[in-house]
Amino acid sequence: MNASSYTPGTTGGNKEWLGNELTILEPEETPFTSTIAKGEDAKGTLHEVVSDRLRKPRTTGTREGESGVKGGNKASKRARFGAYLHRWLDTFGVTDVQQAVSRKGGNAVTDDEYGDAKAKCVREVKRDIEATFLSNQDCQGGSDDEMRLRGLFKWLVTNGTTVTPNIPSDFCTVSNAIKTSKATLLESDLNAVLKAIFDECGYGEFMALLGSDYVEDMDLFAVQDTAGGSASRYAYPVAVSDGSTKTVNLVVRIFETSFGRVTRVPSAFINVNSAGVHNATCAAILRRETWKASFLEMLHAVDDDEDAGGLSGYVKAIGGLWCKMPRANGYITNSLN
Repeated sequence: MNASSYTPGTTGGNKEWLGNELTILEPEETPFTSTIAKGEDAKGTLHEVVSDRLRKPRTTGTREGESGVKGGNKASKRARFGAYLHRWLDTFGVTDVQQAVSRKGGNAVTDDEYGDAKAKCVREVKRDIEATFLSNQDCQGGSDDEMRLRGLFKWLVTNGTTVTPNIPSDFCTVSNAIKTSKATLLESDLNAVLKAIFDECGYGEFMALLGSDYVEDMDLFAVQDTAGGSASRYAYPVAVSDGSTKTVNLVVRIFETSFGRVTRVPSAFINVNSAGVHNATCAAILRRETWKASFLEMLHAVDDDEDAGGLSGYVKAIGGLWCKMPRANGYITNSLN
């Protein structure tokens, strides 16, 4: 064997080869942001919604000929509440030399380094938005501090928040719809949350955003007992009439009871910690119609003026998350970040 085989790029004179496919394997699905209502309808840094409630049902009757009391106020429970907006911003850029090299074909993976940087930045900020929506942070924006929205788990509180603007008690999440210190997700826990919401809001269709440990637990609903017994098998071979064998996979993607129907949705961005890692033992049980993202500026990219040093730009969005009826939602977690 020729010695140049060991060092082909130097002594042997052989050209080096570099593959032209750039691989990025990171979670990018944003199911919460993608499925809730969205609009560019925010008109200020504080955005509010208006909600109302019905009175409790009565079983009392009235006498013949009795007239009603005039002026009954049917708007007595009506309330407005909201939160501040969030400002997301990230920058991108390439040097003049690197962009020129890519344009001339000297880059193995792209002929537009700047365009790739812009696209990557948009993808990253999109993940930031999902993680912020699904956070446990409260809003701020009444002063010169950085703009922050109220995350999902600060909307789902039983007695309002410690941050103004507060959530009126008539619209707060009921205590039985929140389960904590749950290292394992059990069928009985999920059904208890649905029951608590049913007692307040009736039957509903829900999306359950789950961390990875809870996704695994829900997969095992079909093959373990409700006390958390160990699973035996995910799949079972079944003989069919033609003599062949089919496999029945026991994986729970939809959980339905008399109190509600839940579609399981894995989330890589639910209740992330300071390192950006999601909470694996966390589940948000959500009625999608009660949530909305309102934007002052939708997600967009802007190119700065070119200078001698190269090209640069930024990606920005200004918006927030609102829950029109927190009492119609709940969550289960071991603990929140």
